Amino acid sequence: MAERADWAELRARRMAEPGAAAAYEAARRAFELGKAVREMREQRGWTQDQLASAADMTQPAIARFEAGGTVPTLPVLERLAQALEAELVVRLSPRSAA
Repeated sequence: MAERADWAELRARRMAEPGAAAAYEAARRAFELGKAVREMREQRGWTQDQLASAADMTQPAIARFEAGGTVPTLPVLERLAQALEAELVVRLSPRSAA
C-alpha cells in the first residue's frame, strides 16, 4: 500500500507544477482522438496503411496519432475525417459551473 501513497504523492506534486494540468489535458484529448480514429478504422476493417493511403499520410503518422503521441492540427483531422467518411465536429462549449 505504501507504493500507492508514494505514487499519489508524486502525482500530486507533478500536477501542482505550472502547466502540468494543461499538458495532461492535452495528452488526454490526443489519446481520445487517436482512440476514436483507431476504432473507426477497425470498424472498416482497414489497416493503418490503408487509412494512411486514404488520408494522404504515412503509416507511422497514423500509428503515432492512434497512440495519442501527437496533438493533431485541424487539417490533419479534416483529412482523417474525409478518409473515414466521417463528419468532423469542432466546438467550444462553456464549462459547467462546479
